[in-house]
Amino acid sequence: MPPRIPFKIGYQYSNWELDLDADIPDRIPDNKMYVSYLWIGRDKLFLNFTPSTTELIFYWDRLSAVILTFEQKDVCFCKELNDALTAKFGLPSILGGQGVKYKYTGENDIEYWCIRKHPHSLVVYGKSEVISLLLPVLSSS
Repeated sequence: MPPRIPFKIGYQYSNWELDLDADIPDRIPDNKMYVSYLWIGRDKLFLNFTPSTTELIFYWDRLSAVILTFEQKDVCFCKELNDALTAKFGLPSILGGQGVKYKYTGENDIEYWCIRKHPHSLVVYGKSEVISLLLPVLSSS
């Protein structure tokens, strides 16, 4: 099976509403238009990797960002994940700071970020305006 991206940015809430749990805090707390949900449906692969948790963030009823958490993964896993992202989207921009962050750009200007936060890795994707709101929150948590 070719590697796939499981949740498409811009799709409506109604596509997944029966498989979402609202019992999590919103990732963008200063803007009540963004609402976070935990995916509780069956596992969805991201580029053939299974995340431990998947969070969907909606603006009104449109999917704006996705946060995939891969728990207890080592540096080798990060390399495999970045290799898969590079194969799909091309070479990343690499940013330092609090942990190394790899930024990829996909179709329709969707940004894909791979962030190593020991002991887990995150993949965050969405439109740049939403990612810019999420990165500071993710870096501080």
